[in-house]
Amino acid sequence: MESVKNGLLNFCKGFGIWFVLLILNTRSGEANVNGLKIILDTILAVILVGSYRNGKYIALVVAALTTVVTFLPLHAGLEILLLIGIAVLGGILLKAAPEDTQESQTAGQESYIPESVADNQPTFWKSRNWLNPFETYIYSPDAGISIRKGIIRRTYITIPTTTTKARIHQGILQRLLGFCDVSFQNNYTGQQFGEDTLQNIRFKSARELMYML
Repeated sequence: MESVKNGLLNFCKGFGIWFVLLILNTRSGEANVNGLKIILDTILAVILVGSYRNGKYIALVVAALTTVVTFLPLHAGLEILLLIGIAVLGGILLKAAPEDTQESQTAGQESYIPESVADNQPTFWKSRNWLNPFETYIYSPDAGISIRKGIIRRTYITIPTTTTKARIHQGILQRLLGFCDVSFQNNYTGQQFGEDTLQNIRFKSARELMYML
């Protein structure tokens, strides 16, 4: 329940930040420019809500620069070029900025491990959330199910498969698209294991995973 509250709180924060940026960065009569700014504001809001401290500083700088560009009397084409340049500069700074040690505000079983350790695990099955390209799932008998989330700072979640069994869930829309969710149930208590699930993976891929388990 606490994770649901944190998720809703982060959503409200992100929406508020996005709305403020939208007011500061858009103006009437420039549909093409405003479309680019809406996408940029969404990315900035996601970074500002996250736990990557250096990323927040860079996002604030990018937001300030885009606001300045908005208030300048520039031609639409030149404004788009400046926005693209600012976005590229922000991306370079994000890539070059070192990871900070700020603790995640999320609770539960989420933990951070070096990416090299996760990548060295033998892979027997791999899939992704097809509605979220920044969320991937990997299975190996030794490591269990590994969930990788995030854009700037990644979160690694491990679900053991020796004490759990998988269950497939499909909604109406998922059945039409051929997707499904996979949750995990504790073998001893019969309760759902944590709140982490494999979301929007292909149904065929989910059946393959259940066969391997």
